[in-house]
Amino acid sequence: MRAWPLHVVFATILVGSLAAKERAADVLDVDNGTLQTAVTRVARSQGLDLREDATITGTRLPALAFEAPGCSRPVLVVSPMIFDDEPFLRSAREQGDVIRYIYIDRTWEKPDRLALFVVRMKYAALATLGLTRYVPSGYLLLVDSPSRCKAADGIDWRDVWNRDYVTATRLR
Repeated sequence: MRAWPLHVVFATILVGSLAAKERAADVLDVDNGTLQTAVTRVARSQGLDLREDATITGTRLPALAFEAPGCSRPVLVVSPMIFDDEPFLRSAREQGDVIRYIYIDRTWEKPDRLALFVVRMKYAALATLGLTRYVPSGYLLLVDSPSRCKAADGIDWRDVWNRDYVTATRLR
């Protein structure tokens, strides 16, 4: 067997992996506020008004408080959220609140690490191949809304992970 076909294969793998790494890079930067800005833009586009930056009562977790039409209290969006923060949130939430964990196009009522891992790997593979507009990220959103708050239930949060939307957010 000749060496040059093998070299071409390895060169293709190298170039492909470098391109995939660049394509799948995490554009949701928590340090410069890109994630919070994207969350705020999505919420505003869906009829919520930013009230204030807040922290979850009894914790040091940052949250964004939004006024929602027809809701008795503000809707809190914890961003960035990782499952390691979940025990603090469980003890701090108010009675009757509706808690939802959101990652791109999936919503869970209870934290599910395995489901998040599977969805994240799916989007990482699709992003590597350039087949999705969503950016895989280690962050998810936690939306804490008062009971009977229908405004929070209808929000489509997918644009928070949309590569084009996040890039446009960064340019503003």
